[in-house]
Amino acid sequence: MEHVLTEEMIQIKRQVNGWEEAIQSAARPLVEHAYVTDDYVNAMIENVNELGPYIVIAPEIAIAHARPDDHVKKIGLSLLKLDQSINFAENSHYASLVFVLAAVDEEQHLDMLSELANVLNDSGKVKQLKESAATSEILNIIHKQ
Repeated sequence: MEHVLTEEMIQIKRQVNGWEEAIQSAARPLVEHAYVTDDYVNAMIENVNELGPYIVIAPEIAIAHARPDDHVKKIGLSLLKLDQSINFAENSHYASLVFVLAAVDEEQHLDMLSELANVLNDSGKVKQLKESAATSEILNIIHKQ
């Protein structure tokens, strides 16, 4: 994951106007660096509209993703860290750490989800991430074993 989540893939914002904007904003570095197309971002939003807030995997943590397909050009991971949580469902499913996962095949997809889950299963690291004020600080927390 060290080579996938880099400083230019991390954004810190005070707030956004809803979960759709959170996904779009979180994915922006992946689109700008040609990891994914806008169609991939639209597919992630469509998935949440159809399936509900399944991407909120734990309190304050969302991992947006869609099926690996032609809209993913290379493996990537981005993060939007919000100071103010956003709501992915009415009065529930809040997140302030919004990751976007892009994989070109199912194996990569599962490997990255597994690596990310290992980091996010550490409640101390999650607390530190939520309190971080700099992208370099976030990288240090995520990459520290």
